[in-house]
Amino acid sequence: MDIVKLSSSQPTPAHISLANFCDLRGIVFSFIGVNKDLAAFRFVSREWKEFVDEYLRQVYSIKKHNIETLRPQWEELHRSMPQSVKDAIEIAEVRKVLYESFDKNRFLRSIKMLAKISTPSKATREGILAAMYLLLDEEELTKVGDTLDWKYFRRKLLNRNFVKGLRKIAPEDLTQGKMAKFEAAIGMEMVTEYDQMYASIEARNVYMWAVNIVEYKQFLDTLTDESKDAIRQCKVQKTIEKEFCHFESIVQMIA
Repeated sequence: MDIVKLSSSQPTPAHISLANFCDLRGIVFSFIGVNKDLAAFRFVSREWKEFVDEYLRQVYSIKKHNIETLRPQWEELHRSMPQSVKDAIEIAEVRKVLYESFDKNRFLRSIKMLAKISTPSKATREGILAAMYLLLDEEELTKVGDTLDWKYFRRKLLNRNFVKGLRKIAPEDLTQGKMAKFEAAIGMEMVTEYDQMYASIEARNVYMWAVNIVEYKQFLDTLTDESKDAIRQCKVQKTIEKEFCHFESIVQMIA
């Protein structure tokens, strides 16, 4: 059984299942959310304290039951998993850590700083324009064609929506076409990390971001469907367990 589908079938907004809280208190609790604020809210009055304590205990009981229901599925998933898939998951975790270790804020600051330069060096210009192939959508890339130049790059950085979208770019957004154009650009112009390092710190940050995200996407593309599905289910397991541990720490505050 797919534990992702099973977990999504569980009652997430726990207050729906709590018949004892059919008055305004249930609405207040669900608005505040099951967090430290709600735990602290029990000090409003003695009456509210009793209701909050009972509410948290019932939510804890539901969450614990859900975990106990899912745990056999998780154990079976790991027990039946082929060694090749286990190896793929282990490598994927390491590669993900390496990918996420790059500070995206440094990339954003650098690309904004570069947009202030009107006449960059040849190395800077070639490296940044190569990275632009990863930042534009397919339709715009088709329209731009060979006219992608430094003026166009600076104009794009004046677009607030474009800059806002840079923060959300993920490896999954990179198509084979984008990566092919990026690799063709750095190959044709012989752009290297060495060139970017001595062009400017900002140019190197942008270039390294581009190389980092492309290499990670290429790795993801090598994973089999079986490995991707196992990684997805393991991610759900970790998310649920982490959320439960966080909630358990909140409940301990009222113990």
